[in-house]
Amino acid sequence: MKWTANEIALIGTATTVVVAILSALIAYMVAKRERRRTLYSEAIQAIVAWKEMLYRVRRRSGNQVYDLVAAFHDLQDKLSYYEAWIGSESKYMSRSYKRLVKAVKSKTDFLIRDAWKESIRDPAEYSLPSDDHPDLAPNVEAFLNDVRSHLSPYFWRRIALAYRNREVK
Repeated sequence: MKWTANEIALIGTATTVVVAILSALIAYMVAKRERRRTLYSEAIQAIVAWKEMLYRVRRRSGNQVYDLVAAFHDLQDKLSYYEAWIGSESKYMSRSYKRLVKAVKSKTDFLIRDAWKESIRDPAEYSLPSDDHPDLAPNVEAFLNDVRSHLSPYFWRRIALAYRNREVK
């Protein structure tokens, strides 16, 4: 079978179009994954900052009270923002992030309240031996495991994510 010049040109054009479509699709998927990675890293940064507020309250100076209260408000706004944004990405990731936020707040709530009641410390003073330090590593690691599953190209990782974060009644 002999190919005509038109058929060869058509095959070349079709190949070029297919390669262009595949390249655009791959570029879209890479950009989407990178955008999600940025979202999750910023969301983690916001909730870890909540734990840091415990140390800021412990080391506050007398004139920082209103600044610290404003910082708590700003941080709560960020947490709400990330909960909503993650919720628009995935209901399973939303449940995972809400669980992380709840865990961090529950582990720091009484410590922060107690820190407000303590006398003001020198800002350069390190932690006291009697200070409690909440361990958030298991909670953060659980969320990061969900992030890795959500960003994974393997469908079984996303199925496991959905199973771990299913709605339990």
